[in-house]
Amino acid sequence: MRYLGVDFGEKRVGLAITDQEGMIASPLTILKVKSPEDALRQVLATIREYKVDLVVLGYARRMDGRVGAKARECETFAKSLRGEGLLVELWDERLSSVQAERSLREADLSHHKRKQHLDAVAAQMILQSYLQAKS
Repeated sequence: MRYLGVDFGEKRVGLAITDQEGMIASPLTILKVKSPEDALRQVLATIREYKVDLVVLGYARRMDGRVGAKARECETFAKSLRGEGLLVELWDERLSSVQAERSLREADLSHHKRKQHLDAVAAQMILQSYLQAKS
């Protein structure tokens, strides 16, 4: 089973993918998007290309666990994906970007390189967290 991890944002959408066995998450790419509709179109193209079985969408709750505007955007995006017949899991993404930034700093990447990879690494962390919780 193949999974796609999604770190959903207004301007950039980070993507991560598992291996064919659905065990190891790796950063895939960062999509530059202009609107939620553009994000949906590009994510659907990736899903078709990689024959994804399940989408793990980062769910941006507030630190206190409440649902805010960003989380509602994620819910709307999940609903759009489900409307295309896809299986979608919302997964808590709190601090995934902070963890991704820390990981990239530890890899001793320049600020420019970190910025280029941050969203895909955040998607990888969301997806890996999901995989670990389900195993």
